[in-house]
Amino acid sequence: MINTIGGVVVMVSDQAQAVKFYAEKISFDIRLNVPFHGGKWIEVAPKDSESTLSIMEPNPQVMSQEEIEIAKKNIGRNTGVWFYTSDIQSTYEELKSKDVDITKPEKQEWGGIMSLVKDLDGNIFTLLSSPEG
Repeated sequence: MINTIGGVVVMVSDQAQAVKFYAEKISFDIRLNVPFHGGKWIEVAPKDSESTLSIMEPNPQVMSQEEIEIAKKNIGRNTGVWFYTSDIQSTYEELKSKDVDITKPEKQEWGGIMSLVKDLDGNIFTLLSSPEG
């Protein structure tokens, strides 16, 4: 039986700059930072989250040339990952004050309130008001 989702890999062009962005601008914790095939395996996440984002650069030591080309093409696209917040307006204001590329929260026709957040590479994440909030 599966109990939880561990995480998702997000490809970036500069791992060190990306990790700095997620830690300083988004206020994620660095959960793991270990050597990995000539590079690093780095996971970041909100303080109380079980799931993590693995921030990786395309790596020829573990990826075929075809996989590297696909990974490079996916940098700067919608990740399909969403974050929840209990107060989307204050989260929007906090991230905007840190110069994070984020859209103004808008009510959706399905009832939720949503913003889009971009990292330094333009990878897009959806920010939603939490189901309880």
